[in-house]
Amino acid sequence: MSKRRGPVTVAVTGPFASGKSTFTRMLGEAGAETVSSDELVHDLYRKDPQTARRVAERFGDVLDAEGKVDRLKLRGEVFGDPEALRDLEGILHPLVREETDRRVSGSEAEVFVAEIPLLFETGRESDFDLTVTVLPSESRRREWAAGRGVDAATLRGIEARQLSPREKARRADVVVENDGTLEHLRKRAVELMERLRRERSLAGDGDEERRHT
Repeated sequence: MSKRRGPVTVAVTGPFASGKSTFTRMLGEAGAETVSSDELVHDLYRKDPQTARRVAERFGDVLDAEGKVDRLKLRGEVFGDPEALRDLEGILHPLVREETDRRVSGSEAEVFVAEIPLLFETGRESDFDLTVTVLPSESRRREWAAGRGVDAATLRGIEARQLSPREKARRADVVVENDGTLEHLRKRAVELMERLRRERSLAGDGDEERRHT
C-alpha cells in the first residue's frame, strides 16, 4: 500500500489591510483547504476555557459574563505595551501553531493554505512549502484600513510590531500585487492553485518512478 501524500502547504501573509484574507478565501474557493490564524485565536478566546483562564490570570478583567475573552477589553490591556503583547503571544502562538499542524497532518486536500499575519516575524516560513505575500499599494492599504475604522495612530501601532511591507515581499516565494479588481485577484488565486497542483502531480510522478526502479 502506498503512503498517503500530504498536501502542498502554503502560508499567506501580508501587511495589515492588504487583502490576504480575501486571497486566502479565493484559494479555498479554488479547492484548497484553508485556515486562518486570526480565526483560530478567536476560537481559543470563545471556546477554550483554559486559554481564557490563562489570559485572565495575566491581564485581569478581560472576560465577559460567560467567561469568554472580551477582545475589546483585552486590546485595551495590550495595545501599545510591547511586554504585554509578548506575553499574550506567548500564550496564543504555540496553541495556534499546534492546531495548524494538526489540521495539516489530517488534511486530504492537495493544497493546504494557512493565513498567518506574523509569518516571518515568528519564524514560521520554514514550516511551509511556499510563502506568499499579498501586497497592495500603500495608498490603497491605508484606504482599506480607514474603511475598517482604523485611524492613522492605530495603524502605526499595528505596523510597529511587523516587518515592513517591502521586507515581507522580499522574503516571500511569491508576491501577489493587490492593486486591481477582485476578479484580477481571483485570477491570481486560480493560477497559483493550478501551478501548485501541477507541481504536486509532477513530484508524485517522480516518486512513482523511483518506487519502480
